Amino acid sequence: MFLETGAVLSLAAQCAPAVAPHTIAAIVDAESSNYVFAINVNGVASQPRRPRNEAEAIATARSYVARGYSVDLGLGQINSRNMGWLGLTWDTVFKQCSNIEAAGRVLLSNFRSAKTGRTPQEALRVALSMYNTGSQSRGFRNGYVARVENAGRRVSGRPATAIPTVIVGDQPASAAMSDTGAGRVPVELAEIAAENMEAAPPPAPPAWDVFGRAQHARIGS
Repeated sequence: MFLETGAVLSLAAQCAPAVAPHTIAAIVDAESSNYVFAINVNGVASQPRRPRNEAEAIATARSYVARGYSVDLGLGQINSRNMGWLGLTWDTVFKQCSNIEAAGRVLLSNFRSAKTGRTPQEALRVALSMYNTGSQSRGFRNGYVARVENAGRRVSGRPATAIPTVIVGDQPASAAMSDTGAGRVPVELAEIAAENMEAAPPPAPPAWDVFGRAQHARIGS
């Protein structure tokens, strides 16, 4: 089942409120082409047939994991070896909201570890590299970061010559909560919000530029 971009944006706003919806939508576009039951088996010569439904996706993925492979799962292509710390099970990993929420948590964790000594945009791109490879540099070399930026153009509807600012969002900390399945955990975002507000110059930017929107609102208030 493929989702329309609008559906992914709605899921992102609901399930990963700590991250700008267009950021999540760009990642999902690049990772799974918005296919809910997408799987990618790492280290095999050829991929299995695309699962037609959740039950088939679970059965296929579990069979490869049982043989020692890691498998990327669902909309955000969450790696099977990360399911534990993300609070995911085989019953939840292909659920749209659970998968999107996990993608947001991974990206935010990466962003926090990458932001020291970097601008927010630099940190985001490093976080994207880590999302794909676990490395702060390999995601640039293998083209993944550029692929997400290209997906961001599609998601935002910007022309190919304009690179959208695909960034971590600036919701207040009280609104950013992650449901891990074992209780609700607050996500501290005050420092990200402050950086966002200082990062973009006027005039009023387009809708996808969350940094710019925050800055413009501050200047205009």
